[in-house]
Amino acid sequence: MSLDAVSKIEILCHSLRREMVLNTIESSGKVQLIDLSELDISEEESFLKPASMNTEELVEKISSLEKAILFLREETTGEVDVSRSQPPSVKEEELMLLLADRRLLEDARRAWFVAVQKAKLEGAEKELLQEEEFLLFWQQLPVTFEELRRKGACRMVAGVLEKDAIEKAHLLEEDIPLFHIEVLHKEKNTENVVVVTHESVTRDVMQALGEIGFSQQDFGMRTGMVPEQLEEVRREIELIRRRMSALHNRAVKLASEMGRFRTLLDAAGLLLERTLATRSAYSSSNIYLFKAWIRTADLEDFTEILNQLGEVSIEEIEPEEGEIPPSPLTEKAAAAPYTLLTDMYGQPTRKDPDPTPLVAPFYAFFFGICIGDAGYGIALALGCAAGWYLVRRRHGNPRLFQLLFQGGLASIVVGIFLGGWFGISFDSLPGFLQAPANLLNGMLPGYQPGQPGQEGFGVSKHFLYLTLGLGLVQLTAGIIVNLVKRWKAGEKFAAVVDQSGWLLATAGLFPWLFNNYLLNGTLYDMNGPLDKIFIYMLAAGALLIFIMGGRAAKGFGKIGLGAYALYGIVNLLGDVLSYSRLFALALSSAIIAQVINQIAGMLLHQIGIPVLGIVLAVIVVIGGHTFNMAMAALSGFIHTARLQFVEFFGKFYDGTGVPFKPLRYEPKYVHIERK
Repeated sequence: MSLDAVSKIEILCHSLRREMVLNTIESSGKVQLIDLSELDISEEESFLKPASMNTEELVEKISSLEKAILFLREETTGEVDVSRSQPPSVKEEELMLLLADRRLLEDARRAWFVAVQKAKLEGAEKELLQEEEFLLFWQQLPVTFEELRRKGACRMVAGVLEKDAIEKAHLLEEDIPLFHIEVLHKEKNTENVVVVTHESVTRDVMQALGEIGFSQQDFGMRTGMVPEQLEEVRREIELIRRRMSALHNRAVKLASEMGRFRTLLDAAGLLLERTLATRSAYSSSNIYLFKAWIRTADLEDFTEILNQLGEVSIEEIEPEEGEIPPSPLTEKAAAAPYTLLTDMYGQPTRKDPDPTPLVAPFYAFFFGICIGDAGYGIALALGCAAGWYLVRRRHGNPRLFQLLFQGGLASIVVGIFLGGWFGISFDSLPGFLQAPANLLNGMLPGYQPGQPGQEGFGVSKHFLYLTLGLGLVQLTAGIIVNLVKRWKAGEKFAAVVDQSGWLLATAGLFPWLFNNYLLNGTLYDMNGPLDKIFIYMLAAGALLIFIMGGRAAKGFGKIGLGAYALYGIVNLLGDVLSYSRLFALALSSAIIAQVINQIAGMLLHQIGIPVLGIVLAVIVVIGGHTFNMAMAALSGFIHTARLQFVEFFGKFYDGTGVPFKPLRYEPKYVHIERK
């Protein structure tokens, strides 16, 4: 059991020591603060009020700094190398001192100012470019913009007309006196036109033109001739581009401080994290009160550290009635990567067994079956080992790479006994690689050497039966774990009787089912006594399930609930069948690998061009197997997790516990060397 014991503590400090206390809590990474602002204050603490801190200015500075860093990175791409192979290590004291570096703060403000100004100029340039495009469209307009707005005896308007409608417009010109239409220039499907009319016929002309698709252009308050406006716009564009070039040069200079800007951002983030933590406390003018959870094993050392701060008191207190403590987990090194799965599903309660060490062996083995190829397993293990090293070097969490690394090792073992080596035909493998698969095949009931479909264990139907048997083992383990869980919870008699029913039903149903319908009597003699023994075990188990399922009801309700519980045997059968997906994924991966090799062989021997054939074959082999391995790993990760979450956890695990989230700032760009 790796679910750690926790203690609830109360920390009382003078307001002058508040920052030191919060720094110590955050630096330790071992204390989860309780948000007292959401709780009712006790009578003893009625003189205190929820603490408050104004962080708007700090949040605004962090936001500006983030945007400035993003701007500098994008603006200087290819000119200034701001990438890092690994985050620099910075002492906590040095990190906080950056917040007092006035020159650096001023440079950061300049970077943000440059980013804002550059964004404004880019917006203005975009608008001017659109205006330039508009003016170019109307550059043959023969009159001023003012003339188009003038009202009098004659009216002049400009607009767009479809090419197909030009002929109709000329017919209108012949039919209606005091009306003239002038075509300026042609576009793809439209023509720019100027319409001149007398006031007396303007309404009729515009109505008739509207019916054939004329669209009048609104020129707003533009003045002068189009060429004059176009020249002015181009001058403004050139001016803006010169200013943008100057800002770009400033950005390049400021980008040399990118590393310090990033460190400053992490310093501000650390300060914000500690400042926000203040809001979880109660306070008066001179006192701050914090309540928190801590691992019991860490309490003594943490108390000793706090006592060195001066006016600080720490005391262990009892949890409130109904209060649910968090569930921190500390796993052994081999099982630690699988906390990733536990976190995805949900934390254990104090009544739950820790599922992580129970899941670890099953998950690794099932993942290895999904890959089903020793060659893929070697490649996956090497790739994950490299990823593990790089993430550790950058001070990240390598849990995913560790989990996949173990899965890669399991794939090697499984692939050896399946005869899977990069999809190479089993008959083409050397004898020493065939031996493990033949050895395992020979141990299976009903195996006959030389029978079609039996030469490679990876393609044998017995592999399907093996995956179902492995699923049965895991589900049986889940039932046993549930029995132990309920026994410890005080349900000793009910747990034994209830779970014994499920164990009897499982032990009776599946051997009989496998032997009679899958293995054709090769497991045991169908006419012997074992067949009846398994039937009797199934019947006894079903009876216990029926009785225990309806024990909480009265009258006919007992029959209904008992029948519903009995139906769970059908669900159990479905759970076992779900493990056939392991066989399906392994088989699909093996078939794709073989197809890749066949295509490469065709390119190598049938394309007719030796050098090109070799190049194409190498590309197909490397690219194809890499893609197949990636898809196999992805499918294996998802479907194996599903088997744990749905089939296995459903037998014993609730996962409704409260996660343990100690106060700890995770920097983006640096590694903090803490005391």
